[in-house]
Amino acid sequence: MWIDLDETEIAHLSQDTVPASVLKKLQAIPHRDATLFRKVAVGWSDYLHVHDDAPVERTRNGAYVLSWLWVYNEQVGLPKCNDFNDYDLSLECLDLLQQIQDFDVIDLDIDAKQHLGTGHLKGQQWSLLHNSGLLTLILLPSEGCPLWVYSETPVIAGGTTGDGLTDERCMRFLLEAINTLKTHGALPSEEQQLTLL
Repeated sequence: MWIDLDETEIAHLSQDTVPASVLKKLQAIPHRDATLFRKVAVGWSDYLHVHDDAPVERTRNGAYVLSWLWVYNEQVGLPKCNDFNDYDLSLECLDLLQQIQDFDVIDLDIDAKQHLGTGHLKGQQWSLLHNSGLLTLILLPSEGCPLWVYSETPVIAGGTTGDGLTDERCMRFLLEAINTLKTHGALPSEEQQLTLL
């Protein structure tokens, strides 16, 4: 097992909390040739990722460089997911979306009248609606799972949240809804629900 700890994190560890043998491994100085081997490993394949300070085990005629091998979903029989490159999103939003493995967007059209898009969350189909300037997510019922609805709440001062419907706003709303579902696992309060179209 490899855990990426920076020097500050390692410095906070002590023999009181970590066995001496483990502490010694964490504080080990990399081999003088480690950077050379990492550099070659980085260019080895587009499917290999080598961390900047990946462990290198030097041998007489070469070295083992710890690397991550990329495997596509389709290669293990799982569906290909949307990479979100077709949407106008900030890097922060894109990063948050890519961290959610059980969420996918099939389509999203912010210029649509009411039904903006669909996708899947934990195997359930969802629909994103836009009504009276507010967004609503409906997680459609499936076997053993009830209907789940989550909506934006109107802003009391300064109008509604309906100003400026963008890809970013829709995706951040979906992230908020997913976070609420994962945190509470129940229907939101009545104030958060809108009358369905």
